[in-house]
Amino acid sequence: MITIEIDKKICNGDGKCVEICPIHILKMNEKKRIPEYIPGGGDLCINCGQCFAFCPPGAIKLSTMSVEDSMPLDHSKLPGAEQVELFLKGRRSVRLYKDTPVSKESIDKLLDIARYAPSGINRQPVNWAVVMGKDKVRELGGLVSKWMEELLSQKSPLAESLHFDRLVESWNKGEDTICRGAPCIVVAYGLKDDPMVPQSCTIAATYLELAAFGLGFGACWAGYVNIAINMSESVRKFAGMSSRATAGAVMMIGYPKYRYSRIPSRNPVSVRIKD
Repeated sequence: MITIEIDKKICNGDGKCVEICPIHILKMNEKKRIPEYIPGGGDLCINCGQCFAFCPPGAIKLSTMSVEDSMPLDHSKLPGAEQVELFLKGRRSVRLYKDTPVSKESIDKLLDIARYAPSGINRQPVNWAVVMGKDKVRELGGLVSKWMEELLSQKSPLAESLHFDRLVESWNKGEDTICRGAPCIVVAYGLKDDPMVPQSCTIAATYLELAAFGLGFGACWAGYVNIAINMSESVRKFAGMSSRATAGAVMMIGYPKYRYSRIPSRNPVSVRIKD
């Protein structure tokens, strides 16, 4: 059970926390003019921290988080609308990397940012597996290529539809079109039987990709590796995942070999609005 404490000295009793709670487990004690749980509220709390985040004076303390341990949000340091638009439109999938290795500290920083990605009812079901170094990534790519060859020998429709023959041929020639010579592979995964895992991994990996761009790295979704992890026992074991796990997203990370200077166009928005 998550407990809540209110600093009565600084609580202004505005009821904002009660209104903002997404599952409505807070109420105002009208006599004391402070928020409190409804009966059983502590057991229902999803630990999202909304009440905590939207309390300007910092009067709320949860048993799972405190003002002292939290990161303050300085709105003056947030990017403006123009910067946000440029940042999001300016992200590119990077498939050519420098030989420079990515440090563990850099990956730790990226994952620290990615863990703030939203998830349904704040389940936070995403786990991470990291393959560090070009040699290890190359070994992973070799296992994926071998798995592709096996599917081709079985006349798999999947192998034919995704043109695994071309990928295997390139690999055998020494061209890595599977992991693109990336110095690091990051896997977002969770339990197979958790319905929140697929979308949560996708969102978290998107955070990871954007964080990588913001910190000067290049990133690209490694779809072939993702499929292989979920279909090949040897690839899954190499990634350090159990048979109970499923990969929701796989990302290549590295320093981009080239710097791009333009934003290519995209199709016009297709939308239906009902009003």
